[in-house]
Amino acid sequence: MRIIADSGSTQCTWILDTSEGTNAATRLRTAGINAAQHADEQIRAALAALPRQANVEEVYFYGAGCGPTFPEASERMRRILSETFATKRVTVDSDLQAAVLALYGDREGIACILGTGANSCHCRGGEILSNVPPLGYVLGDEGSGAVLGRNLLNGVFKGRIPLRGELLAACGMTYEEIIRRVYREPAANRFLASIAPFIREHIDMPQVRGMVLGAFRDFARNNLARYPAGLTTSFVGGIAAHFAGLLREALATEGYRVERIVESPAEGLLKYHHERQRYK
Repeated sequence: MRIIADSGSTQCTWILDTSEGTNAATRLRTAGINAAQHADEQIRAALAALPRQANVEEVYFYGAGCGPTFPEASERMRRILSETFATKRVTVDSDLQAAVLALYGDREGIACILGTGANSCHCRGGEILSNVPPLGYVLGDEGSGAVLGRNLLNGVFKGRIPLRGELLAACGMTYEEIIRRVYREPAANRFLASIAPFIREHIDMPQVRGMVLGAFRDFARNNLARYPAGLTTSFVGGIAAHFAGLLREALATEGYRVERIVESPAEGLLKYHHERQRYK
């Protein structure tokens, strides 16, 4: 059995692949794992939600907080996965690499992530050639769920977006509780991204629509503009999928052509690994 996992900070999709065809594979979801942020016990708790698996031959884990940028976290993740599934054939790489393989395979383009966080790269031949650092939701992550949530709270509480009562009712919190949740409790990025459904519900309000378009245009100006011109862009992530129309509109305004938008790279990863196995 081969296990393929794609993990963001919010959720992780697991594919249990018996190599009998993509339709025969089992799909499961657990809490997200960010190896650079989560302690061993948090990682093991997410893994414990999976049913026990026997005869696991290899594991491919693509996750936030993994890859060449996070060598120590990646090695720790590889060790925990190896112990959990009793196999030494464990590959750990970044969620951005997952986007590359799922969206472009061996072709050239700009692969992007817009989910809880954001990222992008110029890829070719299944490799990342260059990457504009996303910098996280405090310094960057333009267009991500965390930044959309942050921008909405800013607009609401500073009076530019007249949805204060509706937001407080939807969150079930007071203003003071929201501020505490952002500044004094862990995983503020997840909390901010959790506001995305509220944003989508009120997307017809001009102020909200303009805010979302502006965030996507910021993503293009601050990230895509640093890559070679003339390449197509493709996206994975819940924000990209759920705001696909506005994303295409914003990028068209900035001069970019969007080729594909998918919510999760998991199916593309499964297809990629099946095809690679066939050519071995």
